Amino acid sequence: MIKGVLTGDLVNSTNIAVEWRQTVVNALNACITDFLPLTPVKIEMYRGDSFQVVVDNPEFSLAVAVALRARLRASTPEKKDIWDARISVGIGDVSFESDNIVTSDGEAFRLSGRAFDAMGKKKLTITTPWSEFNKAMELVTRFADDIVSSWTVKQAKVAYHSLLFPKTQKDMAADLGLTKQNFNSHWTSARIQLIQDYIEYNKLHISQFIKH
Repeated sequence: MIKGVLTGDLVNSTNIAVEWRQTVVNALNACITDFLPLTPVKIEMYRGDSFQVVVDNPEFSLAVAVALRARLRASTPEKKDIWDARISVGIGDVSFESDNIVTSDGEAFRLSGRAFDAMGKKKLTITTPWSEFNKAMELVTRFADDIVSSWTVKQAKVAYHSLLFPKTQKDMAADLGLTKQNFNSHWTSARIQLIQDYIEYNKLHISQFIKH
């Protein structure tokens, strides 16, 4: 069965004080919980600062990756270096799923893991069995990665809410305790519409390739 697998680790995890570690874990788990109405998804932490995620509906994999980064950035305590993660998305067949994600196997796991090892300074990448798809997504993913990597805590909060709980800007502003003007300012400066368009573009192409 074709699924999405995310392999990730926290950026500069050694700079995150011990008292904040549970907050980080809670942020990741909360994001996964928020996605459950959209797709079955589960996360497993390992080695303290690394994690893997399995997304049953692969077209949502990239949205989960972006949202995880947004949630981390939005959860950063005041006057701390902004939290973030490097995430490699792999789409492909999952031939063996055990109770523990890290001992499962299949094409998606291998694609995700290999790309993660080769990421370098990038914080977001997506790899599939389809070379045409990979070429189409490589450049736009670099642009999207650059945008997400620049989000402030407030921008990330607006981005996360927009991705998971889309309403009118007026209603989302009210949910976040912001004026519509402030919400719109964060929305525009964070280029959230571009990120949403990127995610939808990715979702459409994955659906098309899976059908073929």
